[in-house]
Amino acid sequence: MSVVRLTSCELYGHMRNFWKTRVALGSLGFVLESQPVYGRATTGRATTAIATESRAVSELLPLQADVTLPVQMGRTLRAGKVKPGTVFLVKTMQRVPVSADGYLERGARVRGEVVSSDAGDGTAAHPSVLTIRFTQLSYRGRTVPVEMRAIAMANLMNVDDTFLPATGSTDRGNPNPASWTTTQVGGDEVVRSGWVGPVVGSGLRTVGSADFYGVYSLPSKPREGDGGMIPRAMGVFSTTAKGLYGYGEGVQMESSGGLITITNPMGRAVIRAGDNLLLEVVAGR
Repeated sequence: MSVVRLTSCELYGHMRNFWKTRVALGSLGFVLESQPVYGRATTGRATTAIATESRAVSELLPLQADVTLPVQMGRTLRAGKVKPGTVFLVKTMQRVPVSADGYLERGARVRGEVVSSDAGDGTAAHPSVLTIRFTQLSYRGRTVPVEMRAIAMANLMNVDDTFLPATGSTDRGNPNPASWTTTQVGGDEVVRSGWVGPVVGSGLRTVGSADFYGVYSLPSKPREGDGGMIPRAMGVFSTTAKGLYGYGEGVQMESSGGLITITNPMGRAVIRAGDNLLLEVVAGR
């Protein structure tokens, strides 16, 4: 049995085509839903509520702490080759809840810059080190300052695997990705039916939800601010994802004080185009 392998960009293309089809059907007189395909999804005994009345924010304001942004690299940064001060941009890969009733649409831009870039000599005494930071978020013509840390980072191959049917799943014979069960980086499974479904963690616990526009944790109370419960945008990552995925033996990531540092004692520290990061706002600014 052959398996169709989709990259993240190709799968998002399928999502866009699916939505265009819904619009076309509406123009022919069928029922058209102008809002996302929200509802209730069930898998066995687990049920997750996905209904929401949130809307895209009309004016970007500084983000509160704990908001997460799943982003994808658009260029490769290689220690010793890229120069300190180099500016680069990453884009969010799904809707990002920023309050109890508001979200950013996919495609918000985050400005990053290279802080240090040392090729090293391939030894533990002088490892290769690459340090970056993210300083600004831009959306619909407005820009706000941000201070962020990296919760997790995944190699592009690990990212692509999240858009395949889960290992052992009967969905490997199903050509429709809208109803696949897939595995997130870190192990959570997304059980979709018409794009909508629960995110299932260890012990078959429901730990989040998915819809046409992204994957989310269960809503939680931010550590700062007086707002309501907010789900966290997860992108390709599990709710428990932490650290590096697919970067080879000995490679380490440290993130604090707004800096993200990759260290490789046996080769070059590198972040490649297509790699995904799960960023978290450290504090409101």
